[in-house]
Amino acid sequence: MTQDLQFRAGYVGLFGQTNVGKSTLLNAMLGEKLVITSAKPQTTRCSVRCVLTTTDAQIVFVDTPGLHRARTLLGRQLLRESRRSARGLDLAAYVVEPWRRVKEEDRHAIENLALGGFPILLVVNKIDAARGNDLEETLLAYAELGAFAELIPVSARTGKGLDDLVKTLTRFLPPSPPLFSADVKCDRGEAFLIQEWIREKATELTYEEIPHSLAVRVKWLEERSDGLVDIKAEIIVDRESQKGMVIGKGGRLIKRIGTLARADIEAFLGRRVYLELAVTVVPGWTKDEDDVRQLTGAS
Repeated sequence: MTQDLQFRAGYVGLFGQTNVGKSTLLNAMLGEKLVITSAKPQTTRCSVRCVLTTTDAQIVFVDTPGLHRARTLLGRQLLRESRRSARGLDLAAYVVEPWRRVKEEDRHAIENLALGGFPILLVVNKIDAARGNDLEETLLAYAELGAFAELIPVSARTGKGLDDLVKTLTRFLPPSPPLFSADVKCDRGEAFLIQEWIREKATELTYEEIPHSLAVRVKWLEERSDGLVDIKAEIIVDRESQKGMVIGKGGRLIKRIGTLARADIEAFLGRRVYLELAVTVVPGWTKDEDDVRQLTGAS
C-alpha cells in the first residue's frame, strides 16, 4: 500500500446499550457481515476487532458487548469485556437511538468513557425510525452533556450518514502507517466466526432463557480435496431440559439452525460447506468463570 504523511490509522471502540445496533452499524460500514446481530440483548459477548482499510486510513473497530445491568456471572463477564476494550483506544463512538432524552445508563457510561482521555463521538443510529422531533431532541439532549467531539446521525439499515461517519472517524485518528495488512478484515480466525454465525441463528430461533444459555464450539474444520469445507460443531446449553428444545421436534429446529448458518458461512468462505451440528449439555456453564471465559471467547 502506498503511504504518505496523511495516512491515518487507529482503534475505534463502539459502545452503547444493548440493542442500539452497534454490530449492525459495524457490518454496514465494513460492507459485509463479520459480527453477529440479533434483536435479543447481549448477543455480542466478546470484543471483536474488525478492520476497514480505505485509500487514506485504516480504522480498527472494536465491537464490544452492550452495556447493561449485570445480574449473572455471564453478564458481569460481558461488562468486564466491554470496559477492558476501552484500553488503548484512539477514539470512541457511543451509539444511541433517537429516544429524545439522555438515559441514565448512558450518562454513567459516558462519564466513565470520558476518563479514557480520547475523543468521543455520539452516533445516533436508527434515524429512519425517528418521528417528529425525535432526532433533534436527542441531539440537543446529548449535546448538553458536553462530552462529545461530534454528533452524527446515521441509519445502519438504510446506509444514510455512514459515509460521513467514516470520514469523521478518519479525521480524528492519528497519522500512522497501517496497523494490519490491507487484506485483514478481522482479528478472529475462521473457527470463531463460524461459531458466532451458528450462535446467531440458534439465538434467533430459540426463546425464553435459552439464548442466554447458548454457546457454540467448532470441533472440526477441514477442507476436503474436492473443495468442500467439512465443519462439525456443537451447540452448548447449560441444562439437560434445554437440549431437546434446541433440537426441536424430529430435529427440525437444529436442522433449520444449520441451514441458515451454512448460508452465512458459505458466503464468507466462498466455498461449499457441509455443516454437522450436535447439542451438548455443560451443566451450569454460565455460572462457572472458566467455562464462561472459554465458551464466550473473552480475553
